[in-house]
Amino acid sequence: MIVWLGSGAVPKVQCNVRVLAEIAESAMGGYQRYPWGGVEIGGVLFGKNESGTVYVCSARPAECEHHYGPAFDLSTKDCEAFEQLLNASDTDGELEGLTPVGWYQSTSRRDLGLSESARASFQRFFPEPWQLAMVVARSRRDPLSIAFFVRDARGRTELHSPAQEFSLDILRQQPPTSP
Repeated sequence: MIVWLGSGAVPKVQCNVRVLAEIAESAMGGYQRYPWGGVEIGGVLFGKNESGTVYVCSARPAECEHHYGPAFDLSTKDCEAFEQLLNASDTDGELEGLTPVGWYQSTSRRDLGLSESARASFQRFFPEPWQLAMVVARSRRDPLSIAFFVRDARGRTELHSPAQEFSLDILRQQPPTSP
């Protein structure tokens, strides 16, 4: 379990290492799809919000046609599919008892920021104050950097913690756990 201590409506996030490893593998797969750096990927994080802790227990990738280029910017068609993905816990037995707690996306930028379109998607699809966004910065040379974004007391999305870096090897060596 990877633990991130935040503040405000999300004082603590616990992310299953297996889920993080799957996202990392997918992010690197998107990175290697094309010789110029590939495409960004994203999806929905499923879990629970209990007693001031958001538990990330599972993730499902979102389809993105990359209509606007390699960035994970959702087109109208992608938004419709994303809406359906948000309801996956209703039909996917592996997600029984879980709810969408946030979303993730990869980026090739090292600043780990949320773009304006990412902020808009976060607000549209995840309006609850306790929901979160996770950005995974990928690189051929450096370990993956992971940052969580939450809302402050005024509802604005801000980064509340420095990025935490984990190498793929460290993620693969940790046993899977669940809340």
